Amino acid sequence: MGFEELISVLIAEHAEMKKDLADVKQAVTKRDFSSASKILGELDRLFKQHISDEEAQVLRILIDAYGVGGADDAIKVFRQHRPIYGLMEEVKRLASLSIEELASDEYRLRQLLEEHTLAEESRVFPRAISTYKDRAVRDLPD
Repeated sequence: MGFEELISVLIAEHAEMKKDLADVKQAVTKRDFSSASKILGELDRLFKQHISDEEAQVLRILIDAYGVGGADDAIKVFRQHRPIYGLMEEVKRLASLSIEELASDEYRLRQLLEEHTLAEESRVFPRAISTYKDRAVRDLPD
């Protein structure tokens, strides 16, 4: 898969994760904890692979091109993966407990994910694509 295609996949996964969270909320509201747990399991798998792809591909291109200091914005954005994942773990735990607790954490998770994906899609990904293209042009034979 090419780099630009990877970015398209990552953006599509952002939308999928947001939909999954909406589905979790709906399942819990209906007290269908089995479905909520299943969706959260799928979301967990998707999120782990998503983080791996972003950090191994996108962050690598930026650090290779600009160094750690020049890739600081992307590094800050990608550091949000840990609290998002931690909150996802808490939401999974709460899915079997109380609707009130789950609603609160699910809302925080949705907000955190929304802010995070906006930062990636508006700042990190465009810079990574531009860097990738610049490097590809530079590497063309004369």
